[in-house]
Amino acid sequence: MSRQGNKKRIGFTLIELLVVIAIIAVLIGLLVPAVQKVREAANRSQCMNNLKQIGMAYHNYHSAYGNFPPGGQDGRPTGQAWQTCCNWADNDVTIKNNAGQMDDRSGFNWRYHILPYIEQEQLHRVVSRATLYATPTKIYYCPSRRPVTLIRGNARCDYNGNTGTNFVNGTPNATDRSTGSGVVDGAVQNTSAGTLRVTDFLDGTSNTVLISEKWLHPTNYSNGADGGDNEVWCNAGWDECVVRQAGGTFTYRYNNGQKAPPTSPNRTIDRTPRPDSEAPAQVTAAGANETIWNQQFGSAHPSGVNAVMSDGSVRGFKYGLAQAAWIATCSRNGGETVNVE
Repeated sequence: MSRQGNKKRIGFTLIELLVVIAIIAVLIGLLVPAVQKVREAANRSQCMNNLKQIGMAYHNYHSAYGNFPPGGQDGRPTGQAWQTCCNWADNDVTIKNNAGQMDDRSGFNWRYHILPYIEQEQLHRVVSRATLYATPTKIYYCPSRRPVTLIRGNARCDYNGNTGTNFVNGTPNATDRSTGSGVVDGAVQNTSAGTLRVTDFLDGTSNTVLISEKWLHPTNYSNGADGGDNEVWCNAGWDECVVRQAGGTFTYRYNNGQKAPPTSPNRTIDRTPRPDSEAPAQVTAAGANETIWNQQFGSAHPSGVNAVMSDGSVRGFKYGLAQAAWIATCSRNGGETVNVE
């Protein structure tokens, strides 16, 4: 007999190898969604914790000053020519900063004013505006959306204040109330309209949204192309970069979640929370981004948006809410009894 016939076969046949590879591919296919779910659960938990810290900071500020922090406004200090847009300026900023003095920041928004209460007092005291603008704060970024990052050299924030039923961009003068349709009923209002106290929340602080996630298309996470994400985190004046509203409707070009060229049809929706994939991302015929300002809340989370209520508690709201219920939850003094659940 041939000695070769007695040799034992070593290794796999090609068919056996393909079967093993197929099994491994199936296992990976089953594992990836599970890992993604775990990661999203962790990110959502971190996002809710960010909002919890913001809510606590709001109330600590209230304890220290007797009112909630200023919402933010456009303009300049007394004695300087007023500007109606698009941030709070100080004509003497360069002179003051070069002399080691802090410029006038009274018109900066709520994100700046609560810094001492989120363990960022050192950042609050930074003299240089340029340094302040370029310093990101971790709790202002939702990890499901983007890492802590700079856009066009400046920091951003994924959380906006609730201005209630409506609001109007800009601050025409030092006493403007940003009334829009005549109603000022949000938890965050233009600094020129005055500050709010807990007693101003006639519907109850636990029933009124304070801060929530702003709506932003995934293709605009890192480019600053969206009008509600194109300005500095702490000094964007009074606009969609700072606050969002619950009332009215919004019309924009929509392309099933993809970038929408001029040939895309218009879509009109109410201002209830929606997933980021549905947010506006309009481009020209040549593919260049178009700046568009949307005025509602939304999220990168697949099931709904997170919000901190005006009492400091944090809640999740599912997409698809009835607008009347969402308006009731965002107005502080409407006397509504609608339950968003």
